[in-house]
Amino acid sequence: MRLPVVPVKLPADLKGIDNGEVPKRLLKPIEPSGRLHHFAAESWAWLREKASEENLVLAQVGDYRPYKQQVALFESRMRPFPDAKRNVQVTRRWNGEVWYLHTGAPVASPGTSNHGLGLAVDAALILKTGTVVSITAKPPRARRTGLEFLAEWAPQVGWSWEIPGVEPWHIRYVTGRPPVFPN
Repeated sequence: MRLPVVPVKLPADLKGIDNGEVPKRLLKPIEPSGRLHHFAAESWAWLREKASEENLVLAQVGDYRPYKQQVALFESRMRPFPDAKRNVQVTRRWNGEVWYLHTGAPVASPGTSNHGLGLAVDAALILKTGTVVSITAKPPRARRTGLEFLAEWAPQVGWSWEIPGVEPWHIRYVTGRPPVFPN
């Protein structure tokens, strides 16, 4: 399955706003919880509604991240020294140092993530039992996985992937303008 990668165009109302410091007036609550930039939030709501037609309940396990939250997440996964247990070292630069992944999935250096602009979602699915599962899962009574659903519909309403082979759950709102929905 081919997942498109398109550069992010920043909405005009985010110009001059520091990553992780988005004013509340530009953020809109999303279901089942969290916040996104208002353009991304409108598009996410449409995707959730469309997914429900296929017995898929879209959720997110990552949405807008204020700067302090980005720092806490980064420091929980990364260390300023190599992980002796890993042959391949995932690295990031932050505060003039090289940091190394020690646990969990890779995370952006604080102040550089699209989550800090309210434009990114880490997508997941909620089963009827309330359990949150990977976007690559195919729930009972659904005809396809959440990722297959997103591959068809997300690009049509302004979303793209950043690192599809590594983080298929991470999508970004890329158009820089309000969403346009298919008929």
